[in-house]
Amino acid sequence: MTRRSHRFLWAAAAALAVVAGACENKIDSTPNRLPVAADAAGDVSGADAALPADGTTTVDACGCLSKGMVFRFDSLQIKTLDGGDHLVIGALNPIWLKDIQGKELNFFLEVLDVAGDEFKLRIINAARSKPATEADHLCTLATTESTVTMKRVGCKMKNAAPTGLNVYAGTPANPKNCTTGLEVPHSIPVRNAFFEATIAPDCSAIQDGLLTEGSIGKAALDGTCTCLSLGDTKAEACGVPDAAFPGYDSKSNEPGKPPKFCTSCCKGCNKIFQNLNELLDSFGELKYGCKDDKGGPAVCLSATFTAASAKLPAPCP
Repeated sequence: MTRRSHRFLWAAAAALAVVAGACENKIDSTPNRLPVAADAAGDVSGADAALPADGTTTVDACGCLSKGMVFRFDSLQIKTLDGGDHLVIGALNPIWLKDIQGKELNFFLEVLDVAGDEFKLRIINAARSKPATEADHLCTLATTESTVTMKRVGCKMKNAAPTGLNVYAGTPANPKNCTTGLEVPHSIPVRNAFFEATIAPDCSAIQDGLLTEGSIGKAALDGTCTCLSLGDTKAEACGVPDAAFPGYDSKSNEPGKPPKFCTSCCKGCNKIFQNLNELLDSFGELKYGCKDDKGGPAVCLSATFTAASAKLPAPCP
């Protein structure tokens, strides 16, 4: 090899050494780590260390539910009656919607206690005590109160044991339903009720509520009268129950036969009220496919509802 060739090789080697030195601190020689499944179960740090092995969070959805929270129904619609799409549903649902919007029909849910995934709920009705334009115009009716223990899984809730509901509408002096001899005055009693719903993630509302099953006993229907005023929907149009009102005998489908439903119907109410059983039957004959809380015949019922955060009114005087 010539001297000239030696000089060329030496210069090339020196150039390679310079290039290698310049890049020495920029090369990462550590092995590559890919996010394989084995890494999810171990070797985590920082924020990832707070995650369980399956990668899910431990935040309790709707854990914000707490004692003292109150919700008021802002919708209540009958879904089925007497086991199906009874014709009266189309008449009652618009009336109930107007009553809720006009503060004539008021269902309140109050959280009484919370213990883990269980909480106790109070269901109570309120009456309109003043014109709807005035503040604090509602008052709760202690006679309508019932309590139920709810089970919660995330934001889903349902009751494990049946409960009762009492449907009161109107003012304390002007009830839209008038009862004769029933346990809860001037209320439609719904018994053997199971319901479920979804709590909003921030606990500000109850959504997708469903009364999956419930019943109104035949004896309760016979002892309940209702005021359906299609024009003036204010309770004052129903008048005041009159203890001296003798009532009327319900009509029979067959001439010469005794009354089909009751004698002295709506006794102690007034002439504006109509027997509830007779009213429902006028839209289609009832089958009584359910049982009441005493085992007697009853009309089956299901309904949908929603509720928004509210303030619980003071008790009626």
